[in-house]
Amino acid sequence: MGKLLLIVVLVVSSIFVIIILSMQNKTEDVPELVTSNLVELQAKALSREALVYGMNKISTESITLNPGVNTQTFNNFDIMGGSIDSIQYIPNATTNDIEINSFATYRDNNETYRHKSTVVVKWVPTLAQGAIYSNGDIDVGGSADIFGNLFPNSDPPISFEEFFGMTKAEMNAIADNHFVDPPNNPPGVEDITWITFSNPSGRMKITTASWVGSGILVIIGDAQISGGTFNGIMWITGSLFINGNNGFNGAIYVEGGIETGAEIDDVTVLGNCQITYDLDAIEAAFSGANLVLTYELKILSMFEDN
Repeated sequence: MGKLLLIVVLVVSSIFVIIILSMQNKTEDVPELVTSNLVELQAKALSREALVYGMNKISTESITLNPGVNTQTFNNFDIMGGSIDSIQYIPNATTNDIEINSFATYRDNNETYRHKSTVVVKWVPTLAQGAIYSNGDIDVGGSADIFGNLFPNSDPPISFEEFFGMTKAEMNAIADNHFVDPPNNPPGVEDITWITFSNPSGRMKITTASWVGSGILVIIGDAQISGGTFNGIMWITGSLFINGNNGFNGAIYVEGGIETGAEIDDVTVLGNCQITYDLDAIEAAFSGANLVLTYELKILSMFEDN
């Protein structure tokens, strides 16, 4: 019995020693693991800072990009305890995107970690990135097709002066065409057209499929459209109702969304119409009116090289 007890004690002691040694080995590994993870995180952070540096170079137009791969190589570009090795700029002539790759190195004692980060950016109009902007709701139904982003309940509200770079009074003064209480399907809507109503409840109506308009169309009031085609920018201070076979290329802005009694003016799109966000049409409208369209650098995607 005593011999058996001795054997049991020896076995238990051996197991205990093995467990203790195993724990000691793992404990010794923890600082190394923490250090390795820290070095990797620092390298990633440094690489992302390099992307910010690269985007700033593009946004300030302080770098000239040629077709193909444009590489900036740095010596002793030390920052955040590491260094930025190089930045690549790769413009895409087809999509107008720009891919930026950053390469960074971080060292901690004998640990060295190199990392690559990538971002894809593009110049886009600051206030013209969607098919329809509205201060109120945008309701789409029927068989209507909208190609482009919708921006309902704009916050902050859409601003005529901020978008066009001038007040409504200033644009009214330079408008090429003026209509007061226009008939249905007003002719000659091109360049800058300004429409007003002597009756506050007045509404511009487009009812025929053959109607064509272009440029910048400003409607001080409501609009009801059931036909026709328009290329450019349509700005409406009231509400917009679209129902029928028609086509719009460019962007539509509807101030609406302003509470008038129990109602809130909105955008309603029904029928078989097609509304397409078209940057070329927007730029053509601005160019034809000798106005300047402002742009910003937008991030399309960002990823790490694992």
